[in-house]
Amino acid sequence: MNLEEFAKKLVENIKGHVPEYIVQLEAENSVMLKLANGKPSVTQSWSEISVNLYFAKDGKMTVSSFRTSSPDEAIEKSIQILDKLTPSPLYAPLPESNGAPYWLVDENVKEMAISGDISQMISDLSLTELTNSAGAITLSYKSQLLAGSNGAWLKGESTSFQGYLRIFRGDDASGQWSWTSTRYEPGKAKKAIEKAVELAETCQSLPQVKLETGNYKVLLSPMIVGNLLQYVTMAASGASMIFGMSFFRPDDIKQPVASEQLSIIDDPHNEDLPGYRLFDDEGIKTFRKHILNRGILENILHNSKTARLLGGETTGNAGIIQPTPFNIIVEPGDIKEEELLEALGDGIYATNNWYTRFQNYVEGTFSTVTRDALLLVRGGKPVGCSKRARITGSLRDLIRNIVGLGKELWPIQWWEVSIPSLLPHIIVKTRITAE
Repeated sequence: MNLEEFAKKLVENIKGHVPEYIVQLEAENSVMLKLANGKPSVTQSWSEISVNLYFAKDGKMTVSSFRTSSPDEAIEKSIQILDKLTPSPLYAPLPESNGAPYWLVDENVKEMAISGDISQMISDLSLTELTNSAGAITLSYKSQLLAGSNGAWLKGESTSFQGYLRIFRGDDASGQWSWTSTRYEPGKAKKAIEKAVELAETCQSLPQVKLETGNYKVLLSPMIVGNLLQYVTMAASGASMIFGMSFFRPDDIKQPVASEQLSIIDDPHNEDLPGYRLFDDEGIKTFRKHILNRGILENILHNSKTARLLGGETTGNAGIIQPTPFNIIVEPGDIKEEELLEALGDGIYATNNWYTRFQNYVEGTFSTVTRDALLLVRGGKPVGCSKRARITGSLRDLIRNIVGLGKELWPIQWWEVSIPSLLPHIIVKTRITAE
């Protein structure tokens, strides 16, 4: 059953039972190559259809997600859930759909994702020549159909090519980088791999040092910038503000909340990033917008529900659960890539992180663990490589203490940066806690 037939069947069965509904179907063909110990080790292929249903009746709402070929079962379970609920204070009627269909497909990616044959990619990226590496590369072809009681009947197709490689040198040195694209671009992947190799070999060439806990100037790589700023963009979601999960407040809108050097854009229309969309999960048209504009909170991300409660308008950012950005772009600064360490002067170059955790969402207090190359820099030159440390503090302080941005933007996406992003290096003043 294709998506259109599946959607028609669902809509037919929903009508008469639920007055307001959104049916979101997504079919995905993907192939993933995993690398371990310097060799391609596992290839996984999958093809699946996911079903998301939004139902509303008498002020009650429910969202259900299924992976099933039985539309009757999905509908029946969702209605059973809806009947047991009480009216929600979040309820707002669905706005009239005004989104547009989209098609952004690279035929090379589509063919590899469907066939599972990635021998050409392995050759193009010289993966069998890499030594002491680990990581994953994924090629995906997705087709989407969204139908709703608000008049939505919208289709979209897209492809993505993304991955990350971690390179090991010696006993303690490693470097990692990632890439993402809507097209099959081996050059973009090779550049990321070369960056990972460079970082690992730089760390290997330096003496091991132990960092002291304290306040530092820190050069954050795009890998870390992507991880931390996706939490900043989620804090700008109306749902996060309503549920007490944000360090922003509704009255922060149009107010300075960060360094004037920081501008963050949500751009669903960027054709290089896999978050490309011309309609959101309510069938509303998407558009390019500043979240932060030179440090000012320019927009709160809204769907119809959060907009009603916070007195705004939908920004075309409805996710199936809450408003979310599609593609994150940080406007670049003026520091050339080769001059970043010189601009840092004395400080630390942190290249990767994981395990970001929040102690208090309202205050934005967090800690994150660095991994891979962590370079001590003196006089603009790396003088030592350290094992992991923690970056600690609050996101509110961190975005206020930005003192410089790189000129080059890197396309980043991996499992610690789930939102496709174009990002520079950023220099901040923050606290490092030795591990």
